[in-house]
Formats: sequence, structure tokens, C-alpha cells
Amino acid sequence: MKLFNKLFALFCLAGITSLSVQAQQQVDKCGFNHAVEYLNQKNPYYKQQINDAYQQWVIEANAKQNKNDKSIYVVPVVFHVVWNSNNPQENLDDSVLIEQINVLNEDFRRLNADTVNMRSGFAPVVGDAQIEFQLACKDPNGNATDGIVRVQTSTTFGGGFLPDMASIAKIQNTSQGGSDAWNTSEYLNIWVGDINGGSATPSLLGVATPPAGLSNWPANSIPPELTDGAIIHYSAFGRNNPVAMTATVINGRTVTHEVGHYLGVRHTAENTFGGLFGSICGDDDGLTDTPNCDQSQQGCNATRNSCTDAIPGVGDLPDMVENYMDYSDQDCQNSFTTGQINIMRSVLQNERNGLLTSPALSNCVVGVEENSFADKVTVYPNPSTGIINISSTENEDLKITFYNGLGQAIQPVVLGKNQYQINKQGIYFVNIQSKTASVTQKIIVK
Repeated sequence: MKLFNKLFALFCLAGITSLSVQAQQQVDKCGFNHAVEYLNQKNPYYKQQINDAYQQWVIEANAKQNKNDKSIYVVPVVFHVVWNSNNPQENLDDSVLIEQINVLNEDFRRLNADTVNMRSGFAPVVGDAQIEFQLACKDPNGNATDGIVRVQTSTTFGGGFLPDMASIAKIQNTSQGGSDAWNTSEYLNIWVGDINGGSATPSLLGVATPPAGLSNWPANSIPPELTDGAIIHYSAFGRNNPVAMTATVINGRTVTHEVGHYLGVRHTAENTFGGLFGSICGDDDGLTDTPNCDQSQQGCNATRNSCTDAIPGVGDLPDMVENYMDYSDQDCQNSFTTGQINIMRSVLQNERNGLLTSPALSNCVVGVEENSFADKVTVYPNPSTGIINISSTENEDLKITFYNGLGQAIQPVVLGKNQYQINKQGIYFVNIQSKTASVTQKIIVK
């Protein structure tokens, strides 16, 4: 568990105002637990209610009730880019937002190139969530949109050693200098801005709310100060962000992680004091296929096995730094487990089913699942001996990017228009992007 979280736990537990512990400052990657604490202050029963609801999801996920459901769920997204007039670089380009959608689709469909980095022992427990994301093409009034809202502001959001949720929540309200949510039952609202009060060393990368409207939650259990959706610090967003923070790896997984929370999944370790007083293994996410672990440390420590578990059919596994819901560095995250997938799909079938019937994607010119872009693109031969051809019935120039098995962009030899040569054997991925759609395909070079 990171020092920041340890300090936060101590402040909440005993009201300690000073500590003799000194360590290098570390970034708090996820504010989910802070959000729950904040909501619990507003409603003293909130934490117990969310725990009760989560346990029901765990029971259903472990029973794999959705294992035969193969339908693709498509979630409409609206980005609210709230940028301060004193810092224009917060106004991220459309290309960064579109690339973030690409990351979400790769990660939730298990098309991300770095799946090859997953240790073989986890192969039986991971899978394709069959969840995709598309920028909305209709706004709440039925008007055409690109799914991007831009708001220039002079307001400062958040800041301080401990994340100020009330201040951060202002980014979600036009009257407080932010941007009002679109219908939260029909759109996944993601706010992007500075949520660290202008600090050069951000303490928080993102935060998301859990599903609302559960039958065992009271009405209005989420206060108006915190609107349903996800909030992401602007320099922790996307993988082609020209102003991405350098203190930690940023490749789009901040949003993947927070959307996992939005769809009901918790951290792989949920205990409060993990690592501070030794290993505590009794309070993980409750899923039988995610390895039981103490709160993860930052980094990609593949040798750490903080807890003993008995995963059905597998046995004991080390801490899963490959899991998107771990606190590990983003460049070693690459997978969701089947149990996590079952929770997310159950949430979309129930608590967030309005997303699946939303008019936000009605009669869109292009889409993620509905469009036929993937059917219009052919990559051949595959497997290949090194020569790769890409053809498309789209009458426009395509942006083509190749990635190696580590997820790094590479420059193949260009033989001609849309014909390339890769001289080294291995597994590669090619992302093919038109002006309005994108598809990623795996390539094997023998």
C-alpha cells in the first residue's frame, strides 16, 4: 500500500495531525476509496450499503451466472474537458480523447498488445469483457454531437495533501465553474481537468463513483456534490497526451481503472492497513479468481506473493500486478479476470442498463460494434512471413500504427501504400484509424 494511503488511513482512524514518517512523495492513483469516505460522511450508512451491494455482485460473479452471455455491450461516452484559462494545455486535443476511447476498447476487449506480458499462470482466469465504448453522437436533446464538451473556466478544483472531494466535485457543475453532466443513466460522463489545485506534483489521478440505484440503497444516497461518473486529472489521461505527467507511467489505464470502478469492480485488495503492520490478507475484493493480496505497492514486482490463496483449478498465485484494478504501474497492467468481468456485465444488465438502451448512439454514422468499419478492413496474410498488406473499402487515407508485444509503437519498412514489412518474428498489433472509427488487429509474424 502506498505511503499516501497509509497516512490517509491513519488520519481517518485516529485523527493524527503529525507523523515522523518521511518518504518520497508518491501519487495516489485512484480516489475511489476517498469518494466512498466522502459519501459516507454525507450518509453514515453509505459504506455499509455499498458493501452489501458489492457482496451480492461477488456471489453472482463467483457463480459465473453470465458465462454464456456473449453479447457485446456498447457504452456511450461524453468527455467534459474543463480547462483553466491560465493553463491552456489542459484543453486536450480531440486526438487524445479519441485515443483514450481506443485504449478502453482494447483493454475491455482484450485487444491490447501487452497481453503477451501476462504471466502464464493467470491465463485460466482472464478474459474478454465484451464491453466497448463509443463517443455519443446524440446529446440529451437529440442533437448531433461528437461526444466532447469543452468548458473554459477560472475555477480551481481540488488540491491539498488529502484530496478535497467537495472541491473536486465542482468540476461536475456548470454553476461552480465546471460542466453539468449529461443524463447519467444514459451516458458515461468522464470529466477531464486539473483536480489537484494547480499543483505541479499531483496527489490524485482519478476518481469514479460506484453504481447508483441499487435496490438496497436508499434514494439519494449519492449527494448532489458528487455526480455519477469518473473524473480524471488531465495529465493522467490518454496514451498520446503531450502533457502527460512524468512522475508515473501514463498510457490510458487511469481511465480503464476508474471505469472499472464505475462498473462495480473494486481494487484487488481493499484492506485499510495493508503492508503497514505486516501483511493483511483477509479483506480482498471477494472474487475467487483474483489472487488474494495485501494492498499492492507501486511498481511491477512480479515476485511478490503477499497472501496464500486457493483459486479453483489453479491454486496459489502471486500478486496480480497485471490486473487493471491493482495499484501497480500502468505499464504492467493488461487484464481483467472473469470474476471482474461478470460483475461489470451484471452491472450493465441491471444497475446501469440505461446505458445499453441510450438514445446517445441512435443512428450514429459510425460506432464501435454497430459500424461496419472492421468489416471494411482486411489485414493479410495473417499469419505472415513478414509482408503485411492492409486494404480497405473506405475511400480515405487511413492512419496506421504498428505496436510490438510490449505495446510500443514501431516503424516497419514501408514497401508501398498500405504495404509493410516486419523483419522480426513475433506477435504484433496494428491499429487502423479512419476519420471516424478505429480497429485494432493482432498479427503473427513467423
